[in-house]
Amino acid sequence: MLQNLTKHRYRLIREQKINGLLEQIQSRSKHLLDLETDALGLRAKESAAMADGGFDEFYARLGSIGNYHRRNPELVVRPPELDFLKYKHNPEEADEKRRARAARELASAQGEDPAADVVGDEEDETETFIDEADERELETMFSGEERFGRYVDLNEQHDLYLNIKDARRLTYLEYLAEFAKFADIPRKSKDAKYVEYLSSLRAYFEGFFARSMPLFNLAQAARESRAVFEAEWKPAAASAGDLFCAACKREFEKETTFAAHMGSRKHQKTVERLAKESGGGAAAAEHAQQRNIEQKQAAERELAWLERLVQRYAEILADKIQDTRSNVQRRQALTEHERAQEQLDDEPEQLGDDDDDQGEQLYNPLNLPLGWDGKPIPFWLYKLHGLGVKFECEICGNTVYRGRKAFERHFQEPRHATNMRRLGIPNTRQFHGVASIEEALGLWERIQRDKKQTTVNADTFEEFEDSEGNVFNKKTYLDLKRQGLI
Repeated sequence: MLQNLTKHRYRLIREQKINGLLEQIQSRSKHLLDLETDALGLRAKESAAMADGGFDEFYARLGSIGNYHRRNPELVVRPPELDFLKYKHNPEEADEKRRARAARELASAQGEDPAADVVGDEEDETETFIDEADERELETMFSGEERFGRYVDLNEQHDLYLNIKDARRLTYLEYLAEFAKFADIPRKSKDAKYVEYLSSLRAYFEGFFARSMPLFNLAQAARESRAVFEAEWKPAAASAGDLFCAACKREFEKETTFAAHMGSRKHQKTVERLAKESGGGAAAAEHAQQRNIEQKQAAERELAWLERLVQRYAEILADKIQDTRSNVQRRQALTEHERAQEQLDDEPEQLGDDDDDQGEQLYNPLNLPLGWDGKPIPFWLYKLHGLGVKFECEICGNTVYRGRKAFERHFQEPRHATNMRRLGIPNTRQFHGVASIEEALGLWERIQRDKKQTTVNADTFEEFEDSEGNVFNKKTYLDLKRQGLI
């Protein structure tokens, strides 16, 4: 069970198997405990029957057992030890043996090695804990975006988020970075659709834990998060909304609207109806309104707990979510053919799974950038694009870009435009190629100075002619005309 497996698929199947064995141990232990405590009362009934009839009940049951085995003479009981023996063998070593056997058979069939035979092939057919059924189940367990549990797939939740009223319009890449920031969503937008969205996030993460991390103690993490939430919620538990009408169960955004509602005829009718339904007067109506406030507080408490639980799940899966963002960015640069080819690969990113992998290490002595397949790009392509030349942009926080193409492209990206706005400079084409803050500020001052000079010189460049044919510039002409000299 504890072989050092390098393939992500095999490790995942092994964890699923271990989880199944743990659940089997727990169920059988519970069954033995029920038999010990006689939870169903069967032992007491059996003792009473045997006390009344002596050995008649014993021999009757013994005869039924004998009849069952006579009707099923070929019934074979498989010892559980045989199933556990399969866990002693490494599935990766078994794969290597099968490939070696296929190579020997091919060589023998082609006559390249007459001495090659299949003696000892029976030993190569080692039965491991992984079979075809496990492979098929693993194929259907994850979506294509999840890549066998390496990444998360929140596309459905992203669609639900976009349907929330007044929610920010985020792309999927931005959503992966900010989906746990529930404080950014307006309070008035946290309606039934918002609860549905949170429930969908919770259900997905719990299912993802069960599929990709079956040995993770999710219940314990939820209990610890609940304890922290209860401790943090207590000081704010008694606070209620000042603009909440307890009788009508409505919350208002503005005080003027709330005051108008409290004095409306509809509100008074609702208060009178509550008093009649409570069987009393004003005190009963006030008690009913207090009950509505408590229900509202309970709903807010449950909603806050749901938000905290989803945030806790996101904290645990922070590495996988970050890997998902990187994978989404990488896939956006792929062509359709490259995406289809990646789907056909069984282990496209085997070398980058975990730090404890003992498989083949990536050989990259020149520190070349990685391509779409996770391998270093060819050196000729590295030289063709000039990736050995590094360009630094001081405006973007001294970010270094490899190659002229990436450096030129970043001037039109949002990051550079945002930093230019922070300097008070528009990101126009005149500043394309300027990476120094001092140069950008100097160029902006010169542009403003030239613009001001152009405005001043406009009066000098424009000419006017009087009735006698004398030519003046605009400023002189207007001065003489105001004085009545022309």
